Amino acid sequence: MREHLQSYLKAIINYNKNIERVWQLPFFVALAVGAVLFVGAYYNQVGLGLVCMIGVMAFLYIPNTPMHHRMAVVMCCSFGLSISFFLGLAAQSFSPSIPIVVAIVAFLSSALVRYYDLGAPGYFFFVLACILGTFMHFENKDLIFLVGLVSIGTMVANIMAFLYSLSVIYIFKNLTPKPIAERGHLGFDVVVVDSLVLGVFVGFAMFLGQFLELERGYWIAVSCTAIMQGISLNTIFIKQLQRILGTILGLVFAWWLISIKFSAFEFALVMMFLMFMTELVVFRNYALAMVFITPYTTYLAEATNFMNYDTNLLLQARLVDVIVGSLLGLIGGFVIHNAFFRKFFVRFANILFMRHYKH
Repeated sequence: MREHLQSYLKAIINYNKNIERVWQLPFFVALAVGAVLFVGAYYNQVGLGLVCMIGVMAFLYIPNTPMHHRMAVVMCCSFGLSISFFLGLAAQSFSPSIPIVVAIVAFLSSALVRYYDLGAPGYFFFVLACILGTFMHFENKDLIFLVGLVSIGTMVANIMAFLYSLSVIYIFKNLTPKPIAERGHLGFDVVVVDSLVLGVFVGFAMFLGQFLELERGYWIAVSCTAIMQGISLNTIFIKQLQRILGTILGLVFAWWLISIKFSAFEFALVMMFLMFMTELVVFRNYALAMVFITPYTTYLAEATNFMNYDTNLLLQARLVDVIVGSLLGLIGGFVIHNAFFRKFFVRFANILFMRHYKH
């Protein structure tokens, strides 16, 4: 028992130095964040700049492949983020449909990411874009305007992805492109069945947040989505502990940051710093990354309420929802990796895709 606890503690605090990530990636994504926020600050519309940042996250999907392929991937992911955000906004017209819409987006985005083997950050930002859309306060006439802002963010992401690619391939030559991954090689069980389990649990997490009428209940679904990205049940459990620990520390950091009244341009610099540090350490230690992710995503999720919220209430709700969502994600991970419960999803997936009728 003691050895198990020591191994878990070591895994939680382990700082992995042997990862293939060059400094240009966090630099250019931070530059993309700064670009949209500085424009928003110039026009005194930082909240709109935060909405654009949802589209900027398309940059993070850039693979280490030849130039033509990496740009095609970023452009396709840009379209996916815009569609996911639009579906989230549209679902508000009939609130009971929100868990179903989020579940469908989670399933489809997960299946496509697994089919094309895109790797990290996986389906996370597609689901996050949809979830944020379901909670964003807006008038019906502003729906296309908000989707347009996200699309502008994706344009910035594509420009920065191109500059980043030129930098690492042709200027610094410090990242050798790898061959394009074979499509669909992960198989039906991974691509469809795992995605089906994810969709069900993320949709249930959204329903739970609505049913319990939790303040900022969307963090339950966000946490559930993040935790279920673990490769194995042990990985999911460690990631859950890292997320809870990192979130607690991150909330203290966020409370301190949010209590400071930054000017619009100072706020843009803070967000650039948070994004840079997040991408610099996220694959080295997830708990440490959560310290920077927590204030960053808190600002992002409150895009339409910029500077107009109760700090203590916001962070208290965030902590409770993250713990609930992490536990739900752990259960979902258990279902994925448990043969007894998994077989029900396998049967449903076979019926859904009529695999019994294939010869």
